[in-house]
Amino acid sequence: MAAFIEHYREVLEDYYDIYYEELLERIPVISTRTYVLTILAICIPPIIALIFYEREQARLRAEQPKGCRKLGLKIESNLLNEFDRKFSEGRPPSTEETSAEWWRLKSLWIYPVKSCRGVELNRGTVITTGMEYDRQFTFAQLKSPFPVNANTPDKEKAAHKWEFITQRQFPLLAKVRTEMWVPDQSVDTYAPHAEDVESGGVIIMSFPYQEAGWKGMVAKWGAAVKGTIPEKQFRVPFNPSEVQIEKAGYSYEKMTIWKDTISALNLEIEIPEELRYYLGISNKLGLFRIDNSKLREVHRNAPTKAELGYQPVTGFQDAYPLHLVNLASIRDVESKMPKVKGAPRLSAARFRANLIITGPDAYHEDTWRRIKIGYYEYDVSSRTARCKMPNVDNLTGEVHPSEPDRTLRSFRAVDPGTGPNIGCLGMQLVPIAREGALRVGDEITVLEVGEHVYIKQ
Repeated sequence: MAAFIEHYREVLEDYYDIYYEELLERIPVISTRTYVLTILAICIPPIIALIFYEREQARLRAEQPKGCRKLGLKIESNLLNEFDRKFSEGRPPSTEETSAEWWRLKSLWIYPVKSCRGVELNRGTVITTGMEYDRQFTFAQLKSPFPVNANTPDKEKAAHKWEFITQRQFPLLAKVRTEMWVPDQSVDTYAPHAEDVESGGVIIMSFPYQEAGWKGMVAKWGAAVKGTIPEKQFRVPFNPSEVQIEKAGYSYEKMTIWKDTISALNLEIEIPEELRYYLGISNKLGLFRIDNSKLREVHRNAPTKAELGYQPVTGFQDAYPLHLVNLASIRDVESKMPKVKGAPRLSAARFRANLIITGPDAYHEDTWRRIKIGYYEYDVSSRTARCKMPNVDNLTGEVHPSEPDRTLRSFRAVDPGTGPNIGCLGMQLVPIAREGALRVGDEITVLEVGEHVYIKQ
């Protein structure tokens, strides 16, 4: 057998030599100059693109907010292993004998601009409105049942009103990245009267955008070399002073969020027109900041002012200051979703909660009435009645036609107060203390349990 294999090896080598020589005869001789020029033609464009890209990135770094640091993780995410099977099963609450099985806060999030991409933290401050820096801004569109002009009566002009928008109507908001920069005395550029410091920090927003022409192509190539996409960036002061408001030309205007009509600060002049086109909005686009002197009061299932010692309030959250989800519950919902092509993996990030916890069995949180996280207590006021927004992929902005909404409606219509066919997942919280702190890894302890009946707005 060995001799047979050796014979065929020799035959193949002979054929290789013959065809190799014929191939060389048919290929024209390439001069060194032509070879070098060809290599340069292939390599130079991406190098030039990368140079332009890096110069643009250097310019953006030079324009970073003075005297501020950027909030966020140094690692990619605490949710990187969220699909591990161990998070599908609950564990017993902590005791002296089972200290390794403590229920924990796994991931902590703020969303400075409602419905835009969030910022994941390792630790954060809790204030009366929820997580500090959370949902202080919202985009809104100016809507009217009819067109107006300069001669339109004031009564008809009043029909124009600003209404908040979310990923429900404009799913590409999911791709608007936010960076939260906060004043920090340890930063080299810090000065107490620096403009970015006096405004309480800066929010930088970025969205996918490619400029027309050769500059856009160069930006696209440069970003591709770095594994990213070209973006357009703009910034707004987080909490501008009255002097800054007047100087910039911002104005307080009435706007509507759900059933609340409030006065909020409109910073629309900072929005690049390209963002409206990117989102697919035909109406005028505004960006509103909550007025901290006129916060939205929370009633419904929340504790009363007499019970808490202060009136529960929110910024631009949907209903309550804080939102909690249990990773085991999300994994259970995913297990019940149909295994069809295109069905999404159900990341906890789709539910846009502030607090993502691990440890309890699926839906154990449904009966919680009062809990302690770390050193601070929270009233568990209500279940979260889910809309279709989790159908939006939080990274791509793509919308699944039915999931997970259909699955949630099929078996999680568990609260008599929401009405029929409304799926519930997650819990709404109100902080007991006016100020507190949270840190990833904090232990969760259930202090009281009971029934919940959702109260609608």
